[in-house]
Order: sequence, then C-alpha cells, then structure tokens
Amino acid sequence: MPDKPTALPRLLPATDPGDRVEVQQTAFSHDVLGRFVCNDWDEVAAGLADGGFPFDVIVVGAGMFGAYCAEKLYRLGAASGLRVLVLDAGAMLLPVHVQNLPQRLGGSLGGPRYHRTREDGTGVHNVVWGLPWISNEPSPGLAYCLGGRSIFWGGWSPRLTGADLEQWPAEVRRYLTEPGGYDRTEVEIGTVPTCDYMLATSFHDDLLAALREAVRDVPGLETVEEAPLAVVGSAPASGLFAYDKFSSAPFLVDAVRNDAAENTGQGDVSRRLFVVPRARVLRLHRTGGTVTGLDVAFEGRPGPVLLPVPAGAAVVLANGSVEATRLALDSLGAGDRTTNPGSPRLGNLTVHLRSNITVRIRRSALGLPPGPPPDVETTAFLVRGQGSGGRRFHLQISAAAVGGIDPERDMWQQVPDIDTLAHIRAGQDPDWITIVLRGMGEMQGDPGVPPDPARSWIDLSAEVDEHGQRRAYVHLTTTAADETLWQEMDRAAFDLAADLAGGPPPAGRPADLQYLQSRSGPFADARPEPAATGRSWWQDGLGSTHHEAGTLSMGDPGASVTDARGRFHDLSNAYVVGPAVFPTLGSANPALTALALARRTAELLVAERTATPPPGFVPLSHDPADWTLVGRPGSSPTMWRPGALLETGDGYGLYYYVAEEFADAAFWIEWRERSAGDNSGVYVRTPGPAGPDPLGRADEQGHEIQIDALAAGSPPGQGVHATGAVYGLQAPTGSPASTPGRWNTFLIETSGPRIEVTLNGEPVNDYTSTRRRQGFLALQVHGGPGRVQFRNLHVRRGRAA
Repeated sequence: MPDKPTALPRLLPATDPGDRVEVQQTAFSHDVLGRFVCNDWDEVAAGLADGGFPFDVIVVGAGMFGAYCAEKLYRLGAASGLRVLVLDAGAMLLPVHVQNLPQRLGGSLGGPRYHRTREDGTGVHNVVWGLPWISNEPSPGLAYCLGGRSIFWGGWSPRLTGADLEQWPAEVRRYLTEPGGYDRTEVEIGTVPTCDYMLATSFHDDLLAALREAVRDVPGLETVEEAPLAVVGSAPASGLFAYDKFSSAPFLVDAVRNDAAENTGQGDVSRRLFVVPRARVLRLHRTGGTVTGLDVAFEGRPGPVLLPVPAGAAVVLANGSVEATRLALDSLGAGDRTTNPGSPRLGNLTVHLRSNITVRIRRSALGLPPGPPPDVETTAFLVRGQGSGGRRFHLQISAAAVGGIDPERDMWQQVPDIDTLAHIRAGQDPDWITIVLRGMGEMQGDPGVPPDPARSWIDLSAEVDEHGQRRAYVHLTTTAADETLWQEMDRAAFDLAADLAGGPPPAGRPADLQYLQSRSGPFADARPEPAATGRSWWQDGLGSTHHEAGTLSMGDPGASVTDARGRFHDLSNAYVVGPAVFPTLGSANPALTALALARRTAELLVAERTATPPPGFVPLSHDPADWTLVGRPGSSPTMWRPGALLETGDGYGLYYYVAEEFADAAFWIEWRERSAGDNSGVYVRTPGPAGPDPLGRADEQGHEIQIDALAAGSPPGQGVHATGAVYGLQAPTGSPASTPGRWNTFLIETSGPRIEVTLNGEPVNDYTSTRRRQGFLALQVHGGPGRVQFRNLHVRRGRAA
C-alpha cells in the first residue's frame, strides 16, 4: 500500500441478502485470508440454530492477548471439546508481524498519522488506528485488526523482576517463576534463546563487553543482558522454518485453520473456534453475580444485537486496558461511585516513562576495526537500573553501523533478495556506530479507594460514541517521584553513552561522541539540555507507549478489582487478560507477563470446565479401531468424532467399545444434550456386536442407563424412561436438573447383580438385576434431530475397595 494511497471507489454490500459469494473480491485482492479465518455472525448463528452446542468461552477482543488466549483455549480445550467465540471490533489485516513481510510492505500501517486526545473528526487513521476514548494526553489509540498492536510492536520482552512482583498475589508470582510461566512463554514467543537472530560476529561481542565495563562506572545501572526480543531467527526443529518476529495473529490463524481441518464433519455445527470481525461489544448484562448477555454492534446491522451468554460460559475481556475498564465501569458496577455517582472511576492507572536518546560513537572509541564493516553490524541489549527509592528502569539499547539516525532501520526485517542485502552492507557507515538508548521507567501506581483525583485514573466521560455509549476518559499525570526517576534514568543513559566513548577527547582531537539534537537531527558534540519546563524533546508523551495497566488489578477483595485468576471479585464468569490486571507495572514491557497470564487464564478456564474422575479411574481408548457402530437395518446411524468427543448423529444404533468386556467395573462418563429431550443412553453388560440381532439382545439382556430429560419413551412421561433410569427396568429415585448444553457426569457401578447410578454427584438408582453380569459398554445413537455428546470416558476395573 502506498504511504498516501489514492482514492478508490467504495465497495458497497449487495442489496440482495441472498447474493453471497465464497470469497469476496476487491479491486486489487482476493479476500482469501479474511474469508478463511473469519465468519460473519449470520454463519455463527446458523450453526447454532442447526444444532451447534453453545459456546463455553466468549473472548472480547482479538488483539495481542485476546488472540493468544483464544488460541490457548482452543488447543488446551481439545480434549474437553471447548467451543470458543471471539468477537473483535477490527478485521483481518495481516497474518503475521509487519516485519515478517517484505520490506516496507506495511506502508503507513504502523501507526496513526498523529496522536490525538480524542476522536477529532478524522476517523480511523491509516486503515486500522482508531481512538475510542478521550484523554488529557495524546495517544495512538488501538489497532483495530486481528492481532492488534502485536502486528506492529517492537518485540522487547523482559521479565518482571522479583522486586517488581513483590505486591502481586503469591500464586501468580509462583506461576510466573515456575517452568510453566515465564520459561514456557519465552520459548514460545522467541525471547529464549536470546539473539538467535544475530550472527556470531565480533561486533555484538565487542559491544557487549564494552557495555559491561561501562555499566560499572554509571550510578544506578546494574546489569547488562542480551536483548530479550520476541524473535525466532533459527529453525526450532529440523525441517521447520523459523517463526520470525512474534505476533499473536498467526497463532489465531493457525488455530482456526486447524479447526476447519479437524472439526468440520458436520460443517460449522461441529466447529470449535469462530472469529467474528467488525463486532464491537458495547455493554455487558449481568444478573446477580453472572454476566448473562452482551450487546454487540455488528457492522452492517441496524442497532446492537443482544447475545445471550450460555449458562456456565465465561466471558474474557481482552479488548485493551482502557476499553476493558470502560466496560467494567459502564456494565459491571466497578469503580468508586461515591465521589461522583454519575461518573464511576477506577485508579491505579500506570504507563511507562519513556525516553529516546540517540548518539553516535566513533568505531575507534569502541575498539572496533576501521570500516567499512564487511558484515551487517546490528545488535541490541538490555541494561537494567534502579533509581532513588528503589524505583526501577531499564535501557533498551539498539546499535548499528547505519548511515543515519535509526539503528533499527535494518533490524528484524525480511530482506527479499541478495541485492537488497548488498545494498544494506554498502550503506553502512565506515566511521560511526549509531546507538539508541530507549529508557523505560516505572510509573508509581495508586491502588487507593477512592482513587486520588490528582493521580492517574479512568472514568466515564459525558461524551458518547457513534453507538451512543459513553467514552472512557483517561487521565494521566506524573508524581514528583516519577519525575525524579525520569531524570535519573535519562542521566544514566547520557552517562553510559559518555563512558562507552571513553570520556571527553584530548584538546584538538575531534569528539568521539555526538548527540542527536532533535528528533530529526543533526548530530552535534554538545549534550542536549533538558527543557526548562515541560517535556524534553527526547521524552515521549505519557499516552504514547501502548502500556496502559493496573486499573483492573488482581488482589484481595476490597483492595482490587479482580482476583488472582483475573476474575472480577463479584462475578462468577467474567475475566480479564492483559496488563489491566497488573497490580504494579515495573519497567518491563508488559507483553511477556501478560501473555504468560493469558495462558494461565486459558488453563484455568479449561480446568474449571473439565470434571475430574474419582481416583482409580483410567481413560478408555478413543482409537476408532476399538469401537464398532452397529445400526438398525436401513437406518444408517452416525457417531461423529469431533476431536476427543463422541457425538450422536442420525439413525439408530449402538456404538460398542470392543477393546474388552467388563464384569465388575465402574464407568465415569461426561455427557450433554443439545436440547431438552435429546435421547441417548449408556449400555453396560451388553452381549456385544457379534451374533444375530445385537441391538435386540442389548435391550433384552443388557442394561441401558437412560439419557432423556423428557422421558419420551412408550408410554411417554414414565420414570423408567427418564434420565438416570435403568431403561424399562427401574426409574431413578431422583433426577438432578440437567441444563441443555451443560456437561453432566454419570458414575455407573456394576458389582455382582447391582447396578448403581450417580448423576452429577447424586445417587439416583440402585438396581438389582437378574440379567447378564458381564458384557460390553455401548453408547446409543437415537437419531436426529436430537444430539448428545460424550467425553472423558473412564473405567475402574473390578469392585470398589
């Protein structure tokens, strides 16, 4: 896309709703990526109407953390058959990080034309950059696209230190520092191993040694590390391509395509992961302690649509710290409402204090051989430091032999051909190394309730957006301690540069160190002076960092908004992923920590929605070779196998587990029905599929534990035909209510003549049988349109101890 594209005719929807195509065409493109990743709401609704089971988790936002969390829910929830719906206000833009594409293909997409304090009538900038809130500090806003700002981010991913995590819940600290936390996420996004994208050249090693020596002489600086960048530059295993720079977009894309390949036996009815773009969640509805619905504005539809949240489903807010906070204030009763009841407010808002100090140092002063360099010389490091009062900062250092002011110009880019590479080599500066020292300082939070109006906070403004929803107002300000830390951080960066250059040169010799005098140059010998008032030119605005955090922080009830799981204290099914839940921010880019916690949220949600069998049970084989389907003549029954589930289809028959027969045994099985009255059953001690009339003999000699909430047998309505009955032989003594779409558990124990049935933990049947005491397990296919799913089939062989 050109940086300033010329205008094209607007594409308008067809006037006939039935005029639909498989892949839409634009003037220049086939919309294959968008079509093969996304669904519109009509398609999702049609799948539900045709018999699709309800969603288990609804993720609001498919940016860096929402897309990643959704992918983990899909992968980790495979054995449980979890269904995930992702709603994002943006649309498909790029499938990978912009730097993984040929150079400059992203054009002007990497940010807005300018930072704004509010929507000023210019609308969305550069295709995807919009600003839904109002602020006292200019902000780039949000990238409205799948993957969000992860498509454009710099990739710096340092850990929070032990000191940074001191005020965090203990179980969260343990999770991050144990193998499943930081360690796993660093490998996944490419932070470990560090610098595998850097070739073994003397430039990197010499500069690392020089930095380690210089840090000893600069007050406040502590350690030097290789840059923890989310880049995988080498093949992770034999035969695989490198992952390149991390974005959550390809994680989500790959999960959707895996779903389309593995779970479409019944089309969209059996799929488990749906991404609906151009779907903005406006409000949440709560009933007591549960979120029960979402108001969603779908592009092209008049007015918002109310989406009911299925019973037992979770809602994950992953639409950015500011917008998640807006929903919490507007819909969930969060925030202080005593100071100004009409405008609830949440405090503890933090961002980073950021500076960009650029210098150039002569190669000779750094001990480097005279140029021009034979190799491309680029490298990066992280220097950690601490200011007065224990406050932390770090310097992100990028260095290169570029002929200009940007040492990152040729870093982390896809170079499409050797001619371009040769051009980069030839363009290197033979005399100078350009270095950017990007300081990131910790802002002081304020978790007090009510929030201090003199600190940083978010509340609801009186201004409404195009959907009639009140916009968030973001108030950012620094404290005296923040300003002191910022000055100390900048001083340390300038001093480090001076020490690297060896100090002032002898009289009459040209300076070995020059400083950038403004954002566009030039370089000069004099160190820039701080501004007498306001921000110095090298200091970024508070709203510019994309690192808003803390307003929905984790902790104890009364002192925080969410618990250690990221769940709202007073709600059973509403969660938050992203930096909004951070109790404190530290100086580290929040991406690594927020990604690790997004994985944790996914793990917790899957665990909460997966029952655990009692001790002593082992899983039955899911291998199709261990199962046989026998149908009634002429009925052609179907047992679908979506992932790790078994799902009844049309026709009538029994799906026998033929790997072994059982005498005394107990079976623990999860099942759910799509609608009340859907019919199936679990047969035990059946004669098996061999021999004449196996279905008739199963009814006459075996035992069916019935699934049918409406008891629609003949005659209908009798207990011997209801859920929990030994069908036709003994009615259940009770029947705990089973909600359609929610999972139930059967514990079926066979011991001698006794058959005991426990439904959802409540004993409902104890039958003494005169029939067979040994046989096969089978699941009943009772025909459409009703559908019943089974999962987690376990057995305990022998009698209970």
